[in-house]
Amino acid sequence: MKNFAIYNPVKILFGAGEINSAGKEAKLIGKKAIIVTGKNSTKKSGLLDKTVKLLEASGVGSAVYAGVTPNPKNTEVDGASALAVKEGCDMVIGLGGGSAMDAAKGVSIVAASGGKLWDYISMPNKKAAQVTKALPIMLIPTLAATGSEGNPAAVFSNPALNQKAGMYNPGKIYPAVSIVDPELTLTVPAKQTAEGIIDVIMHVLEEYLTGETDCDLQDRMTEGVILTCMESGAVVMKNLSDSHARAQISLASTIALQGMPNSGRGGDWVVHPLEHAVTAFHDNIAHGAGIAAILPSYLKYMGEIKPDKVIQLSDRLFNAPAGTSGQLKVDFCIEGFRRFITSIGLKDNFHDLDVNINEMEKFADKVIETCGMPWKLNRDRLVKIYKDAF
Repeated sequence: MKNFAIYNPVKILFGAGEINSAGKEAKLIGKKAIIVTGKNSTKKSGLLDKTVKLLEASGVGSAVYAGVTPNPKNTEVDGASALAVKEGCDMVIGLGGGSAMDAAKGVSIVAASGGKLWDYISMPNKKAAQVTKALPIMLIPTLAATGSEGNPAAVFSNPALNQKAGMYNPGKIYPAVSIVDPELTLTVPAKQTAEGIIDVIMHVLEEYLTGETDCDLQDRMTEGVILTCMESGAVVMKNLSDSHARAQISLASTIALQGMPNSGRGGDWVVHPLEHAVTAFHDNIAHGAGIAAILPSYLKYMGEIKPDKVIQLSDRLFNAPAGTSGQLKVDFCIEGFRRFITSIGLKDNFHDLDVNINEMEKFADKVIETCGMPWKLNRDRLVKIYKDAF
């Protein structure tokens, strides 16, 4: 295990009904909020109107940008930032799923520091502009998935360049406060619920597979998050209104990327950048759906070069039969994840997502362009992982 430091300044209010704290919490960090949200769901559910009224009751004004789409676009962040400046907003509220919350982080920077969002995105051949100022952020997730409410990271798409890339800035975009009310997830449809669950799992699985091997406590935390998602996921897919299962998944989502599960590992992320390259070209594919399609192929690769952790998962998650070992346990783990993925209604391959196998080399090149070469891979292996997922 590597030495590590943990710093997480986010105030998190967790539990049923905590949405009612939005007004008094907002008053502590600003006088007028730009509310960044999606086009439909928070309007239809009445949550947007409720949030505006809660702010008003506490003397906090607001302006609304309701134009964020899945895989949030740089142009959407720039548009919301312009509105924030025009309206004199001094704080940002991200209300919705991961796209709305990530967009809010982008608005925090652009509205305060100026310029355009893509100025602040770093790539192997592109230096990011320095963030000088940022507006304080409140996040209110309505979907358990990205864990954006507990960390200083965000991911954005630039359709004009077919690029999807992340931002990580602990100094500027940690939320000041996040309100995680599991009741807000009760109306999420089955497909989006499932996509969120597999995203949460991958958040802890990335470094579990690639990082240091002597992280016993972190391994158990990771396995606990995954088992919680699998067990509660099975329950909630049968009954979308199960408030207990929804709460467990919401807490798993927040904890997964809040710091401790991945601390000391020093691992790399592979599946996320591979998925980002796919949805940079296929904006109709949700992030979680792309992860589900890649994961079995990636586990096959990990079983070849670093099998111990895959074998450990086989034992601890799927109770591999006594007497099995080596490749049999690797295969058992892969099939276990395939069963889970399909049991919650997701696809375990790209073919069923209508992705063309002839695009795989294009995806590999996009990974290298936006992120550099992940971990121990090379271009040929990138292409193979993609093709094995077809």
